[in-house]
Order: sequence, then structure tokens, then C-alpha cells
Amino acid sequence: MIVGSRIEFDVDHYPRIRVWDSEVGHDRYLYLHRLVAYAHGEIDDLWTDLEVHHVDHDRWNNQPENLEARESEPHADYHLNGGELA
Repeated sequence: MIVGSRIEFDVDHYPRIRVWDSEVGHDRYLYLHRLVAYAHGEIDDLWTDLEVHHVDHDRWNNQPENLEARESEPHADYHLNGGELA
């Protein structure tokens, strides 16, 4: 159940929605790009440990074709290696 949601931006300017998660008993942040990825089948769980990567590196471009799910460590390595997959 979502109660009293609101749109905010994190310190990196990613749009997110603050929602109440009745399963954990507190608010959580749902990032817009994760919601789009979920709606278009890129991820099958909003709270998965997979990260949603912006292919063109534009955090404002949340078009489904610009989003892809990645494992956390390879995703971090990709960004640390200047955009090169290891």
C-alpha cells in the first residue's frame, strides 16, 4: 500500500518517489527509472538488488530503451572504468 507519496530528487538529482512500504513498516524511495524498468519488464521486482543503468548516461532519459538491468558489481566497475565493460 502506498500512502502519501511525494516526488523528490536525491543528491545526484535522480527523480524518486517516497512511498510507504507496509511490508517493512517504513518509507522507502522508489526511483523513477526503476519504476519504468519494472513497467517494461526489464526488472521483475521493484526492490531487486539489480541496478538499472542509463545506457546513454543521461539520468533524465528514462525511456525504456535507455534502461538496462545490471548486477551491482559489474555496474560499478563499468562506471569506474570510464564506461568500459570489464
